Amino acid sequence: MEYYLLIARSVTHAQQMARTLEQCGVRAGILRTPAGLTQSGCAYAVRIRKPQEERGRNCLQQAQLLPKSVFAREDGCYREVVW
Repeated sequence: MEYYLLIARSVTHAQQMARTLEQCGVRAGILRTPAGLTQSGCAYAVRIRKPQEERGRNCLQQAQLLPKSVFAREDGCYREVVW
């Protein structure tokens, strides 16, 4: 499955992003960030499916709730992307 991980500054930030995305009709789930993706050991992320990326990005930009960083998961690997 291809998806995006939106890295949050805190669990509260992740909850706010997920709630905002859901209000815009984008399914979102909160999870712990996989090891090695961030410099800080304990981080949270919001996962959205790849087809909903544009809608999610627009929604978060309007709400001024941008993620700290974004990773795309494709073919079993993560790569950081400009969002």
